[in-house]
Amino acid sequence: MKSEAAPASHGGGRAFGLAPRLSGRAIGVVVALAALAAVGGVLLGSQDGSPAAGPSHSQTRYGGLPSWLPRPTLAVNRVVDASSRHPVLAIQGDAVSVEANYGQVLATAVGPEVPEEGHYPVPAASPCTFIVTFTGASRAFALDARAFTLIDEVDHVFHPRLTAIDGGPAPRSVPAHKTVSLKVHAVLPTGDGGLRWAPGTTHPIVTWDFEVEVD
Repeated sequence: MKSEAAPASHGGGRAFGLAPRLSGRAIGVVVALAALAAVGGVLLGSQDGSPAAGPSHSQTRYGGLPSWLPRPTLAVNRVVDASSRHPVLAIQGDAVSVEANYGQVLATAVGPEVPEEGHYPVPAASPCTFIVTFTGASRAFALDARAFTLIDEVDHVFHPRLTAIDGGPAPRSVPAHKTVSLKVHAVLPTGDGGLRWAPGTTHPIVTWDFEVEVD
């Protein structure tokens, strides 16, 4: 009995079996396309025959800024100078060098911390807590609770309660070359506002901008 012929494989044997079927015209087309590809590669190269330079690493790096954007000029971790002659509006985390008639000190404010964050419906007002830190005084710098006020986005004034970080009585001064922090507590409406400090004067020397956000 005659054995059956083995089926054609899907590997190299079948591929070589197709080669003779190509006509002379098809082979000429393949050769012409290959020549065009070679010429295109030369044209894309530099004049001296080396490959054309692609984008630099800095331009193609994931997350990099485009080279045409302007460079930032605002200093990071800057210190802002403030006095009764030159009051300033600061943002959270700005170190403000505050000059009063009885000394100078660096002050930084952060907050508010709001316990109702994420609650719905959004409450009209929320208990807020700020932390103000003082450092760098060359001599004892007095702290008066009445010098701190808060305003909302329609300029309503609020008088906060001050405590030490642990909840005890607020410190009365910043000792020379020491760091002192206190908490500022108030119930404030949702929206923008400002934490103001007016040491030794009736007008704020520095105001820290903030937003009460509870949604």
